[in-house]
Amino acid sequence: MPRLSVIVIIRDAYLFAMHHLGAVIGLIWVPMLLTTVMGFFTFQRYYNDLIDALAAGNAASLGPSILMMLGYLMAALLLYAVMLVSVVQLALGQRQGGAVVHFSFGALEWRMFRALAGLVGLGILLMLTLVLVSNPLLALMIGGHVGEAQAGYLLMLMLYGLLLAGAPRFLMLLPAVAVAETAPALRRSWGLSAGNYWRLLAVLMAVFVPVLAVASVAETLLAGPAPVVSTAGDKMLMLSGLMRARQVLPLMSGLGFLFSPVLIALFCGASVSAWRALKGESAVQPA
Repeated sequence: MPRLSVIVIIRDAYLFAMHHLGAVIGLIWVPMLLTTVMGFFTFQRYYNDLIDALAAGNAASLGPSILMMLGYLMAALLLYAVMLVSVVQLALGQRQGGAVVHFSFGALEWRMFRALAGLVGLGILLMLTLVLVSNPLLALMIGGHVGEAQAGYLLMLMLYGLLLAGAPRFLMLLPAVAVAETAPALRRSWGLSAGNYWRLLAVLMAVFVPVLAVASVAETLLAGPAPVVSTAGDKMLMLSGLMRARQVLPLMSGLGFLFSPVLIALFCGASVSAWRALKGESAVQPA
């Protein structure tokens, strides 16, 4: 497989985002608004129910919230499929300009949704396997000198490591492959990206980290620093974190809505540029 030029792909992604940000906003604002509103009410209920469940020691009461979260996940994948298809088409040159209002769901959007759902399902399966495998180790740690919170942090690090292990190969090329090809998207993305794991990881970091860092700084400036919890109890730390998340949820939802066009433009531009380079085609050319 060809060796990708990280600098060229990052340059193409940022040039595409700068030249087409207005068009991207027009193409995605309706599905993104729907995603944001649904996400706000879903997470608000989840945080409320989880705080009540922790306070009462009754995890069974979380059932309705978890079902609501699963429903939101499926709806969000559908809406992201709508957004990604239109922006990838713009990056490929199949669409000229944006639109004041855009919402379309056809064969390509359905293909993108299946690919995204398959990727999420694969991730959940791998994470559940990791949890089952790591449970004996975590139990030994908790029984020794490591607290539950520290063991939980270790598990989260393991989950993030699993995510980083698969995201460059599966995710980076997925939008372009789902729109421009007809082969099974996940399998094709994995095969086409062979030999370029570290390069694709570098591209993903260059696309997502700067925008998320700016959003994080904006959240800190607008919401203020998190309050210091005097008690060291794991339960109180968790409750404090959940209350903080519930408090800043409106702000985080708004920031997510504002920064999403930039993230989606960069991601789709990078995906198309990398796909074209691996196919031996010309790079993204901003209009």
